[in-house]
Amino acid sequence: MSIRDTLRFIILAAVFATPFICLYVANSMFFPFISGKNFLFRILVEVMLGAWLLLMFIDSTYRPRFSWILGGAGAFLLVIAAADAFGVNPWRSFWSNYERMEGLIAHVHLFLYFLIAGTVLHAEKLWLWFWRTSLGVSLIVALYAFSQLAGKADIHQGATRLDASFGNATYLAVYALFHIFLAAFLYAREGGRNAYRWIYLVVGVVNFLILYFTQTRGALLGVIGGAFLTFLLVALLDKERPQLRKYALGGVIALVVLVGAFIMFRDASWIKNNPTLSRMASISLSDPTTQARFLIWKMSWEGFKERPILGWGQENFLYVFSKHYDPKMWNQEPWFDRSHNVFFDWLIAGGALGLLTYLSLFGAALYYLWFSRKIHLSILERSIFTGMLAGYFVHNIFVFDNLTSYIVFFGFLAYLHSQATSGKGGEAAPAHHKKGEELETSDMAVAGVIILALTVGLVYALNIRNINANVALIKALQPDGVLVDDGKGGKKIAVLDVIGGGPIGDTEAREQLAQFAIQTADPRVQPEIRQLFFDATSAEFEKELRDDPENLRINSFAASFYARFAQYEQALKYYRKSLELSPKRQAVYVDLALTQIAMGDYKAGEETAKIAYDLTPEHPDVAVSY
Repeated sequence: MSIRDTLRFIILAAVFATPFICLYVANSMFFPFISGKNFLFRILVEVMLGAWLLLMFIDSTYRPRFSWILGGAGAFLLVIAAADAFGVNPWRSFWSNYERMEGLIAHVHLFLYFLIAGTVLHAEKLWLWFWRTSLGVSLIVALYAFSQLAGKADIHQGATRLDASFGNATYLAVYALFHIFLAAFLYAREGGRNAYRWIYLVVGVVNFLILYFTQTRGALLGVIGGAFLTFLLVALLDKERPQLRKYALGGVIALVVLVGAFIMFRDASWIKNNPTLSRMASISLSDPTTQARFLIWKMSWEGFKERPILGWGQENFLYVFSKHYDPKMWNQEPWFDRSHNVFFDWLIAGGALGLLTYLSLFGAALYYLWFSRKIHLSILERSIFTGMLAGYFVHNIFVFDNLTSYIVFFGFLAYLHSQATSGKGGEAAPAHHKKGEELETSDMAVAGVIILALTVGLVYALNIRNINANVALIKALQPDGVLVDDGKGGKKIAVLDVIGGGPIGDTEAREQLAQFAIQTADPRVQPEIRQLFFDATSAEFEKELRDDPENLRINSFAASFYARFAQYEQALKYYRKSLELSPKRQAVYVDLALTQIAMGDYKAGEETAKIAYDLTPEHPDVAVSY
């Protein structure tokens, strides 16, 4: 193989490896379903980036060409980079945390993945094999999910909603949604040329069953809405195939009748006794989940009005949630770091510009699907992809995005970009280029050494040290790993060695340290151990709050920590700060009241508890406390 072919092979291998990322579960890491997949994806992208830079040096055919999809993706990245830089907490916006693994660093990698895949996979046959590979992986995911359904494997979140290797039913649902439409596209694409194309229909049905058993309402609404739009577009626009139009019209009518019958019989016992159908039937304005969504979206809107242009920066929804907290959220989980709506998420993270540039990705895709002569797709294929985008759009109204859905979405954008910038046959448009063998050997050697060194450095700086810190945190949380020898005949707290090891997990490590410290505030624990944890946690809290003083979560953690150790004046300081940050949060008032009572100030305790009670008299815990 020539140097050019070798580099191209490396890139193709990395691109074709991305569909397999969803199978990886890093059991030795903190948040094993999230962190491992993200680190693996980033390393693959960094490897393909190094090979691509050399390949462009050798052959200008592989240099990027403009499309409006590339323009939208570039504008989106630039806007969120600016929003993160000028946001509330740029450090958090860049690195994110182990639970989400998003932030600017993730979107830089997604943009590079889109750009490289869209540039190197310029042949139609390569893309067809890429989508076949992705469908093949979806069958492996389905086998895992069906083993959960049969009780042969554990469900990781909840008791009945399948989550396979994703650890979250919602993530699995949107993954299945994409592959339902991809299977339909390949079935249509193969036409009468492939006697085995019925296999795509089987894969599509399997993915629909997986989606159904995730019981994810947003994704189910998305696939129904996407299918309806697909049938409607074919029925209206495909004038060259009248028989197909009749089938599509039948599909439209069938879906309308099906949905209408479901609404009519939604109170029937056979629906109420079915976990998925009962969840669908429970959708209403009075449903607690629906009410919670509306409350969060209202908070998000208030936050957007404060910073309408560039927003708050990524991963900073907590500040909005704290400031605009609605007491009616008392029966929901205590902390929200997302709006549970992708469009509100981008309004908060990037303001109006962030949301508009994100929507431009959908707009550019639809433009090339329907108005560009460079895209060689039939009406049916265009309709299927439009339905897929619509289904994804509907799903995103109710949840937030994740890496596995981002990979498929940006892969699809790369596919359209490659078609928009290729010649008539789906191959790369001609361009002047030089072969690697014609270049000076010294030039190639120098360029190769520089790019290899940069790639290794990038992989280490962005991934390896964070992976090491993540694994070390897991070890430090084990019962026999909390206290370790300090090498001087004494003991030290293992979590302290994790802090500073990698920039992603410092806040998480400090929160875990606080949890351990609170457990040691027990008279049965040796005084020297108790003091060791108190001193260490106090010092780390001060560092964290010095860097992030407006973080309600950390302030409330600090208040509870000091109250547990009877350091009441310090506790009061952080309770007051917490109420300054979130003046309508009942839990803080209740905790403050208990601290005031512990200090003997019963009158202040009663007055504080009454404030919480007046906010939500229907809250049973608050009522009991008052």
